[in-house]
Amino acid sequence: MLSSQVAFDYLYSMLRLERSKYLGNNVHSFSTAGLTVSETIYHQKVFEGWHYHENHHITLILRGGNREQRKQQEIIAAPGAVLRYNEGELHRNMHTQHPSRNINLEIEGSFLARHQLQFTDLQHSPGLKLSLLKIYKESRLADAASVTSIEASLLHLFSPRTSKNTPPWIIQLRNLLHDRWNESLSLDELSAQLNVHPVTISKYFPRYFSCTLGEYLRKLRIEKAVDLMQQEQMSLTELAYHCGFFDQSHFIRAFKLYTGFRPKEFLAG
Repeated sequence: MLSSQVAFDYLYSMLRLERSKYLGNNVHSFSTAGLTVSETIYHQKVFEGWHYHENHHITLILRGGNREQRKQQEIIAAPGAVLRYNEGELHRNMHTQHPSRNINLEIEGSFLARHQLQFTDLQHSPGLKLSLLKIYKESRLADAASVTSIEASLLHLFSPRTSKNTPPWIIQLRNLLHDRWNESLSLDELSAQLNVHPVTISKYFPRYFSCTLGEYLRKLRIEKAVDLMQQEQMSLTELAYHCGFFDQSHFIRAFKLYTGFRPKEFLAG
């Protein structure tokens, strides 16, 4: 009888998924030097055993979802979830809903080495989900500028946003913005909540968030809209007001700016 370690090693070696390979059906794939963007759909039951991918990748769940197990963790992958996978990380997907639709961005070690980066340096922020949508949109265009555009969008996500010397009020500010994402928060109100002068907030916000306060708020609202569009039966007007936009046209312009899609185009995808 095989020892548990030998059995584990045998299992691990047998379920390796190579570049651009997923358990569902790829309906789109675009590769450049060290990066692959793909769209995967699931219309029927797939393998539910343990497996791993040879490269790091990020998956955005657009529709459907599943329950995912990792070594010491279980994740409910619902629409809007962004999941990260280290190269070689064992996981299994169960109870996949049909249909499900995912966007995947695969990052090879050669790309990280070329830019002297680590996969763990990838920041998690509202910009991550929205950048994945822009990268996917760019991969569908697949013209002469697509490679440069995709690489630039990804590299921007590795920009450091915090440091060991981050002031405590920055963390409090981030939490406040995420908790009250659809409210019209004024600088004076933020100042009162944080006990920090409005000038200080305005001056240091771009240093720690890599964008202006207004841009960050709009990204948060569009990120929430992406999730709600898959989970709630709202008209675009209702969605616009719920997410804190003045009207439907304002919402459509912002959605296009930050995702590359018009809302109806995104829903029809």
